[in-house]
Amino acid sequence: MIVMKFGGTSVGSAAAMKRVAEIVTKSLPKKPAVVVSAVTKVTDKLLEAGRSAQKRAAAPDQILDGIAQVHYAILRELGLPLDLVDADLAKLGEALRGIYLLRELTPRSLDYVASFGELLSSQIVAALLASQGTPARAWPAWEAGVLTDDTYGEAAILPETYEGLRTHLLPEMGNRVPVVTGFLGRTRAGERTTLGRGGSDYSAAIIGRALGVEEIQIWTDVTGILSCDPRIVPDAFPLRSLTFAEASELAYFGAKVLHPKTVEPAIDVGIPVRIVNTFAPDDPGTLVVKEDTGGDPHIVQGLSAKKGNILVSLRSTRMLGCEGYLAEIFGVLARNHVSVDCLATSEVSLSLTVDGRYEPRLRQSLDALSKVCAATIYPGRAILCVVGEGIRNAPGVAGEVFGVMAKEGINIELISQGASEINITFVVSDAHVEQALRALHTHFMSGRRPT
Repeated sequence: MIVMKFGGTSVGSAAAMKRVAEIVTKSLPKKPAVVVSAVTKVTDKLLEAGRSAQKRAAAPDQILDGIAQVHYAILRELGLPLDLVDADLAKLGEALRGIYLLRELTPRSLDYVASFGELLSSQIVAALLASQGTPARAWPAWEAGVLTDDTYGEAAILPETYEGLRTHLLPEMGNRVPVVTGFLGRTRAGERTTLGRGGSDYSAAIIGRALGVEEIQIWTDVTGILSCDPRIVPDAFPLRSLTFAEASELAYFGAKVLHPKTVEPAIDVGIPVRIVNTFAPDDPGTLVVKEDTGGDPHIVQGLSAKKGNILVSLRSTRMLGCEGYLAEIFGVLARNHVSVDCLATSEVSLSLTVDGRYEPRLRQSLDALSKVCAATIYPGRAILCVVGEGIRNAPGVAGEVFGVMAKEGINIELISQGASEINITFVVSDAHVEQALRALHTHFMSGRRPT
């Protein structure tokens, strides 16, 4: 058995859905369960529809019509009946009218509105498969067994979910293709919830773990995880295999293909996750596994960068050896809900980075910080990450990295190595990040291609 998750661009048009149906049909001997996202950009439209209704920026029927026409156009091109989605569109219309009349939009009602994207796409994909002779059924996630807490917008799965999924889906496997809504769940009280960023990947992971599948496939619009951002480095190439730790580091510092937290349920029990391109289905993509198999001799596996950070330099105003200094600093940041990414420290000095979106909270922290240290902030900084399992046992890699930076004349403002055994992380100006990535990719990746 396998799980096949198809993202928004993979189901973004009638032509795309036909490709999905072809891919699924070819995989029938592997007994697939399918997880689908909403049609591309529809979730954004639904969220905006809820907000527009609350503000009375447009009449509910006008808002609903734009979303309906997206799906009607796909149904027409696929030759499927338009009334396939009418029942859900009617419920969506009722919800928008209620929000419009009350001028009230709660996290719970916004999750309810957002749920319709996956409900609509799953019905179309299941109907398309059935029209081609492949028995299939659309499953709202809650009917399949996905139970969550009531943290609307970013709900967490409850333990009962796994048994529920086994109970409902295992009898289907090999008889009908279950087409399950990604991103969604339901509370014990019966309220619809969404799972937050990467929610459909998360759905695929929990379904895969529950069913004990041999592989989870994440079908998207790129050919796996690349060695670097191809918009910056044209020579970037797909990485055939990565460990979960490597994929996590690359994703956190810039690679957007996979949100590792969402596939943890599968990786924890050793189920590999493959990232594959819907538009190039014969390409093997990238396989993410729990541990390094030792098959790749190269030390550095990938490079990533995250721009728009703030470098904070803190120098103690107290004498050396004063206990509690770091505790006070991080206490202040915690009370202001400021998350720290990288840091380097000495006896009296501390440098750290904060995501640029936290700048207002950081500035709120400065008065309290001034009681224990002198703080200076430098916006417009980029975090660069050089990733590879081999770094932990390879002397000289850091020297090579910083030698390349010296040759390029790029000043390094913070180095963070040792907290992770598989990466070298450092900070430069945003203005130098692209130059740095190109130079490092040339040094470590030149001549390499996927095998």
